[in-house]
Amino acid sequence: MRTLLLALALLATPAAAATVSIDQGTLSGTAQNGIAVYKNIPYAAPPVGALRWRDPQPAPHWQGTRDAAAFGPACAQSVTEEGMKRANLPQSEDCLSLNLWTPGGAKRPVMVWIHGGGFTEGSAALPRFDGAQLATHGMVVVTFNYRLGRFGFFAHPSLTEGPNFGLEDQVAALAWVKANIAAFGGDPSNVTIFGESAGGDSVTLLMAIPSAKGLFAKAISESGSVLFGATTLENARKAAAAITLPADPRSATTAQVLAAQGDIAAPIVDGKFLPQDVPQAFAHGHIAHVPLIIGNNSGEGLMLSSADNTDWLVKGLDPSVRKLYGADLSELDVRRQLFNDRFFRGSTHYLAGYAGAPTYVYDFGFLADVFKRRGETAVRHGGEIAFVFGFGPIGAFAPAQDTAMVDEMQTYWTNFAKTGDPNGAGVPLWPRYEGAHPQTLVIGDETKAVADFRKPQLDAVSPARTPAP
Repeated sequence: MRTLLLALALLATPAAAATVSIDQGTLSGTAQNGIAVYKNIPYAAPPVGALRWRDPQPAPHWQGTRDAAAFGPACAQSVTEEGMKRANLPQSEDCLSLNLWTPGGAKRPVMVWIHGGGFTEGSAALPRFDGAQLATHGMVVVTFNYRLGRFGFFAHPSLTEGPNFGLEDQVAALAWVKANIAAFGGDPSNVTIFGESAGGDSVTLLMAIPSAKGLFAKAISESGSVLFGATTLENARKAAAAITLPADPRSATTAQVLAAQGDIAAPIVDGKFLPQDVPQAFAHGHIAHVPLIIGNNSGEGLMLSSADNTDWLVKGLDPSVRKLYGADLSELDVRRQLFNDRFFRGSTHYLAGYAGAPTYVYDFGFLADVFKRRGETAVRHGGEIAFVFGFGPIGAFAPAQDTAMVDEMQTYWTNFAKTGDPNGAGVPLWPRYEGAHPQTLVIGDETKAVADFRKPQLDAVSPARTPAP
């Protein structure tokens, strides 16, 4: 019944929200189901003209009341991902805005979402990132855009700032939240960053970025894969030199920059803003030691469409590793599982072992009814997002087991945002990842903690947990 009432409320025509005044000016948003929504709030100056490829500059002020009822444009990008294609969002280099959902009140926990897309595409305005349902749990939810692709990561020799402009945008967005969120009922001392894919990588990157220290208190990394590694400044400069742009790249058009993306190298270990790659920073304790949820999905390897051109996955592995995956699996299925264990689960368990604060590891394998009926057996990359944010209005028509999983995931995520511990009434116990036999919460039709989850496979194919140089 709660889901049906929420769906009907979300379908209703939004009402005007109370105006909110911050240092930049006054905002007027919308309200739905008791949640006030404010969109397209600039958190930094537009990075255009002379500010293209500059570190983010202070956010603009405005006179009168700014209409915050509609999303701003996505950051400029070449769209390949199906969700972005379907959304068909407007784009602009003037894109550094954020959106928030708040139930009002004061000292509410804050959850700041970082979208994925390989650091080359994506948007905070995608429908699946609507924060209304999470906000009904007493959260203030924030989503934001950050510069992408060559606009966000560029080590051109003519540039004196950067090169991690997109990551600097993320720090600027968090600084804006810390300075302004109290006006929307949020607690600036209780901010949880969470994200998926490149957003999940961003979470652990922010833990390793000194200038982000103190801007968040907890972190949730979903399906990140930092073991693919960042690039060095030297390699980033070589990549920048290989593309064709005017001598002064700021004089190039947006279309020219998009056409010259080339070998995108993001993020870039520059020795200053990002002093070390994430695995090294974790291994040596050069991170923000905050409570952490980190995990991945059961079918991350489904992004491999065939076994062709995947010999690099098995290169150097002992032939006995094949036996760990069962004789009944096809070569493609073996390589899909190997890919997941090596780069996604491997990344998860590597970083969890060094987090240095209360850490909770999960493996998400709950299939929504629609995917079960299609015969799928594992959860693809990004498949947990609908259960974290909820189904929106269509949730009223979802099977009971699917909406129950939404409740379970939202309970874990919001409990953690409130207290740093995901446990509470109504959900299975989730032990910390610690000790000689660390436990992983395997989330599925039956959610339960499993000690030494996939230990033989992870020991065989993922990096040993020893300090990196």
